[in-house]
Amino acid sequence: MSGTARMDLHISLRDRLDMGLNAAKRKVNSAVGSMQARLNGLRSSGAQALSSLGAEIPELGSAFALLTNPIALGVAAVGALGTAIAYATKKANAWWDSMAQINVTAELTKKQLGKLSDKLLEIGSRNVAPLEEIPKAFNRIISAGLSVNKSMAALEPTLRAAKAGFSDIETVASAAVSVMQSSGEEVNKVYDILFATVKSGNAEFKDIARYLPKIIPLAKNVGFALDETAGAYAALTTKLSAEQSSTALEGIMRSLSDDKIVGKFKKIGIDVFDFKTGKVKPILDIMKQLESKMRGLTDNQRMKKMGSLGLDQSSSVGFGTMIQDIKGLQTAIDDSANSQGALNKAYTDSLTPMESWKIIWNQIQVYIVQFGELFLPIMSAVGNKVLEIINYFKNLYDESVIFRDIVAAIGWVFEFAFNNATAGMRIVWNLIKNVAGVFIGFITKIWNGIKAITGFSGSFTDLYLKVKPLFLWMKELLGQIGSIMYDIFTLDFMAAKDKIANFKFPNLDEITAKVMLDAKKPSESDTDLIDDPISPNGVPPVAPSSPIDDSKVISGGGQAKNLTINIGSLVETVNTKNDEFNKMNPQELEKALKELLMRVIRSGELAF
Repeated sequence: MSGTARMDLHISLRDRLDMGLNAAKRKVNSAVGSMQARLNGLRSSGAQALSSLGAEIPELGSAFALLTNPIALGVAAVGALGTAIAYATKKANAWWDSMAQINVTAELTKKQLGKLSDKLLEIGSRNVAPLEEIPKAFNRIISAGLSVNKSMAALEPTLRAAKAGFSDIETVASAAVSVMQSSGEEVNKVYDILFATVKSGNAEFKDIARYLPKIIPLAKNVGFALDETAGAYAALTTKLSAEQSSTALEGIMRSLSDDKIVGKFKKIGIDVFDFKTGKVKPILDIMKQLESKMRGLTDNQRMKKMGSLGLDQSSSVGFGTMIQDIKGLQTAIDDSANSQGALNKAYTDSLTPMESWKIIWNQIQVYIVQFGELFLPIMSAVGNKVLEIINYFKNLYDESVIFRDIVAAIGWVFEFAFNNATAGMRIVWNLIKNVAGVFIGFITKIWNGIKAITGFSGSFTDLYLKVKPLFLWMKELLGQIGSIMYDIFTLDFMAAKDKIANFKFPNLDEITAKVMLDAKKPSESDTDLIDDPISPNGVPPVAPSSPIDDSKVISGGGQAKNLTINIGSLVETVNTKNDEFNKMNPQELEKALKELLMRVIRSGELAF
């Protein structure tokens, strides 16, 4: 092949290859573009769906907005954490309130109480009773007279017995403690026997818990064991009501503890006691002997024989009912004697499908309480520190003249600002603040210099009492200036003109004398805690010092009587009450002055 032909072939092949590659590229681009369009459509439809859902459910819309806003999401997370901490701390504090009630009886150390709390939380996490009821149940048990350890051993069985018996914890705990103390048996055996009694008899657990504890002490006194006493009660409840069974069994126990009646039993061939051991025979044996003696008798003969025993009505009913079904009595007593595990079986049988969620919720609450306990010491420390600060400033106020005056000055500033809260008064306030700041700073700086140069030996309080009149002088001066500026800013030029015309600088000597006099007076904490009398309108009554000059009262015969009023004393009274008058509004001031004048006139009338 010539060189020209070979070149043409290469060019042809290259062109065909370019055409193929371009065609493939177009197909790929088309496929990718179609896929991208589908993805965009899916994203758009998804966004529209979320938007529609958010519009239907505003809360969900807010949640979607948070998810797309990292800052808002962070703020929400911090707020949720704060809410969780507050909730957990509240739950932990409520838990420890209950623990404090327990410790009134338990008298444990802080460490021991903490261990007890952990135990109660552990028990609460595996039972269906609400977690907050756990310490209350323990408190009811320990309040019945058991020790801490015995109360702890009785707690979980009591919770389970209350659930299995569908009764309240207080009733169950009271019954168990009473039976334990009268029979000497441990708590698990007591509950097993109680639930065996429920199974063998025809009474609800709450009735057995109510009546059986009353019988146990009587039976114990005769010598009967707990299991046979409970079995006898169960047998009676198959024929009588729970209350009637209790009365009948109590009658039986009273009869068997009576020597005369026991002797009459002996006369008809029934031995109540084993003469070899001196102990009472089992109640089943006694009933079997009685049943054999009554067997084959007519009703009339049986009645006479029972009457010969000297039984009262309740015991007659009890013996007569019990011997009717000796086999049932034996079954009930056997069930009580072999009652181990009766409580757990009753508890398991009483659980419903949703009980597991109650246990799960209790476990969650345990974690919440434990989490909140981490913050209780912090809250306690903060509270104690706040109390320390409050007590510090309270003591400082009682003991320091300077601090009381500072508080009074701050109060005056706030009162002044509140009563004159206008644009003009804000300017005046800034002026006062700046001037006072400069003055206080100046006093602070020169204090050490004064002591170093002059050798001043007095306390700072002494120096303060010398400087205090300057503060008060400035306060009155700035008060007058502020009043004038207030009139100017409120366009009351006539009032401002009058105040400027009558403007007088405060008398520093009078202020100094008053400060020294007040410093010698005891503080309010040293005086009686009795309020000054208040008139009905809330204005303190004004008592003139002595405006009547008695030496100038002329009297006698039918002559006219003259009265001279010492205006100087009246003015002096007004001056001594100046602080009270300054706090009054115009209406109160007018009323107080009228009252003052009327007192003067009434005093004059009495002088005649």
